[in-house]
Amino acid sequence: MEPERAEITRYLLSLGFKPGNSGFYYLCELIFMHFRGEEIAPLSKRGYAVVAQKFRKSAATVDKSIQNAVSSAWMRGDIERLYTQFGNTIGSDRGKPGNLQFIFQACENLRCRRVNGCAGRGNED
Repeated sequence: MEPERAEITRYLLSLGFKPGNSGFYYLCELIFMHFRGEEIAPLSKRGYAVVAQKFRKSAATVDKSIQNAVSSAWMRGDIERLYTQFGNTIGSDRGKPGNLQFIFQACENLRCRRVNGCAGRGNED
């Protein structure tokens, strides 16, 4: 496994994501793509299409699976850590970030981990 993929996997696991959920793998792939500088937005036209093709699923399946993975992490994960790292992306109507907001913020948190310079975001394990 490439170091970046391993780092993304460890990061998501530390937040409470479960690898038994297919959305976990789709999310890892989208974060990895964005982390490498690939354009994934709009998700419905770009990101989901690429991931769907790779995993031989539909874009709608990828979208829904990621939504379920994020919801599951918000219900069972380290809620304090999730709010610390994603609080500014949480929709008041849903209580959790949308898929795109989650992916972009996760990438920012991972970048911060690498430089150890972002005040409390993504640096704890």
